[in-house]
Amino acid sequence: MLNWSSNYYEGLDDFQHQANDIWFYQMRQQLKDDGQIYVPNLNKSFNKLGQEVENTMARDQHYFILKEDIV
Repeated sequence: MLNWSSNYYEGLDDFQHQANDIWFYQMRQQLKDDGQIYVPNLNKSFNKLGQEVENTMARDQHYFILKEDIV
């Protein structure tokens, strides 16, 4: 499995890295071919292959609507 977590997070133990890698893998499997995963605490976006891509999700904040904002 891709060691994604250890490339982006320092100070985690092996179990935490493994949990992050599993989460990242599962999220990638759900993406359409042109989809992106936005990771807010990294402020980075990734494509279906796990590659870092231009961060369009952060720029297009209208995608993030809080439940309280829906009337």
